[in-house]
Amino acid sequence: MKFPAWVPAILAGLLLLLGSVFVVSEGQAAIVLNLGKVVRTDIGPGLHFKLPLIESARVFDRRLQVLSAEPERYLTSEKKDVSVDFFAIGKIENVRDFYRATGGDESIAAQRLAPIIKDALRNEINARTLQEVVSGDRAKVLAAQLVSINKGAAVLGVKIFDFRIKRSD
Repeated sequence: MKFPAWVPAILAGLLLLLGSVFVVSEGQAAIVLNLGKVVRTDIGPGLHFKLPLIESARVFDRRLQVLSAEPERYLTSEKKDVSVDFFAIGKIENVRDFYRATGGDESIAAQRLAPIIKDALRNEINARTLQEVVSGDRAKVLAAQLVSINKGAAVLGVKIFDFRIKRSD
């Protein structure tokens, strides 16, 4: 069966059109890479266009995410051993920094963010007695460390809004 000359041209045009369109949903942000180099960032929700075969789009979730960690052992100021389990709530604040620091991999971001939070928590617990660590005022104690955590997290393009101790033994 022989097709008219315009059929392959229409099919090629349709494929190019489909390869040049991408959608960003609500709660997401995207970046456009031109042969691996970031050319456009913080693209909001909607229908967007890119050059087919040359540019690629990466879409990231900008909603709040929860990072939970395994229990860690810390020493209080009285040299008592405490096992602390925590979680942090944050989101991607700067998509370009996030992509450059992690390659767009959320598990790498979690691996790099956990030591920042653990160090801040260690500093706070080492300066407190056991009674102060398990008291009801620990939310105020942890809020003081949130500023230093966000300085480290800013390198990853992430902002931590809150972190809490789940359990301390």
